[in-house]
Amino acid sequence: MPRHVAPSFAAVAIALVVLAGCTPTGDGGDPTTTPTGGPSETATPTPLPTDQPGGTPVDATCDELVSADTLYLYNPNFGPIEDFTPQTGSAAASALSHDGVACRWQNQTNGQNIDVSVAQLDDEALTALKNAAFEDSEMVPTYGDEAYFVVDGDVGIAQVFQGSYWIVAESSVFFEPGDATEIVQSVLTALG
Repeated sequence: MPRHVAPSFAAVAIALVVLAGCTPTGDGGDPTTTPTGGPSETATPTPLPTDQPGGTPVDATCDELVSADTLYLYNPNFGPIEDFTPQTGSAAASALSHDGVACRWQNQTNGQNIDVSVAQLDDEALTALKNAAFEDSEMVPTYGDEAYFVVDGDVGIAQVFQGSYWIVAESSVFFEPGDATEIVQSVLTALG
């Protein structure tokens, strides 16, 4: 696949501010509590700037994005964290700041997390994110229109671009792109 044309520095700077500072919406959880055992602070895709307009609202709940059945088949020890508040500057926080969704499931045995975030963005923001992913990750043909995967520290990060959606799945249980396939496919199916 050809490399995307890099936007101007100003466009990237604006794009990077857009996705920072989000909070969960519509899940009924208290957004003030952050469980432990999340992805490491260094394992984060480039967030978008906060000074850009918000994205198009994502009309899906965490349970719709990754159903209980999908999660059970993936690993029955994982359960949803209702009070998930993403770390500031993370992809999940960025998604929330753009009317997206951020979800966390935690392994009840060992405390490992799976974080999934989805934002629906304009072409300029998506291009900036794709360019950053191209620079920092390996392109993979595993899922979506365009996808990237990288292991940063002990956390595997899958970034998927499907139409106008930016999907990020990250976890210390993702060692290679295939480890995130069931989770990502569930999200892609839910988004239609």
